[in-house]
Amino acid sequence: MSKKTFTDEQRELYSLMLPQYGPVLNQKETAQVIKKSLATLYRMREHGIGPSYKKCDNSKSKNGTVLYPLQEIVRYLTESNVKTK
Repeated sequence: MSKKTFTDEQRELYSLMLPQYGPVLNQKETAQVIKKSLATLYRMREHGIGPSYKKCDNSKSKNGTVLYPLQEIVRYLTESNVKTK
């Protein structure tokens, strides 16, 4: 598996967000960070768009717990920007 590297912009954003959010965010935290509703975040997962996530199987949740690594949220926030001249 190839390791994805951060740009300088991504490294800076990650270092600013890490103390506040920690290395992994739940669905509600992720929705707040990317400024989308939980329903929109769910639809984004269904359509294969948005930040990459991990699905953890546990006995408390029927479908498992969805977690978003902070580095994937940072990538989503910075790579989805449209660059202007």
